[in-house]
Amino acid sequence: MHRKYDLFEKFPDGSSLWRGCVLGLEGTHHYLMELGKTSTNRFYAMDIENGKIIHPNWDHAGAGLAALRKTGKGNKSAAA
Repeated sequence: MHRKYDLFEKFPDGSSLWRGCVLGLEGTHHYLMELGKTSTNRFYAMDIENGKIIHPNWDHAGAGLAALRKTGKGNKSAAA
């Protein structure tokens, strides 16, 4: 079963704008990365079912690395 995620763009004034809906976490991370290429604003996703917010970590190798850190999978040597 794939979860549904709403995608949002966050503006410097703190307001957010809905940008779409995606099925599945992998697709959500991919879409957030693609949106990030089009704007200097931040983007995030929200799990529609439980309200959990996903913030990609743009300061590292991409959303895949952020997901590993969020779930605790991966080790310190992989981050170096």
